[in-house]
Amino acid sequence: MIVFPTPSSAWAVHKVSLAGKTYTFEFRFNSYQQRWMLDIYLDNTPVITGQMIVENFNLFYGAPIKNFEHGVLATVRNFEGKSKLSRDNFGIDKEFSLLYLSNEEWENAGNYQ
Repeated sequence: MIVFPTPSSAWAVHKVSLAGKTYTFEFRFNSYQQRWMLDIYLDNTPVITGQMIVENFNLFYGAPIKNFEHGVLATVRNFEGKSKLSRDNFGIDKEFSLLYLSNEEWENAGNYQ
């Protein structure tokens, strides 16, 4: 399991190595929808774009993603709270985090979503 570094500003780019591939994760906060959005690229080729990040949910649920077959991304609540995922409560040591789990880890976790 990997906890992602998440943005401290309304737009951020991170390079992340997963399953031997280096991905570019582009986070941006959509102020109109009050939601974080995520684009993922592999070698400058879009893997997924415009993915809304929703609390307590597997981001790719029900939609297999080409070039990302090795695992899932999920947002989780880190501690008790009633807030929705927002601009300032997303990241390491904040109310919500973005996790990567390999397919094996996801299956062992009970695949609850």
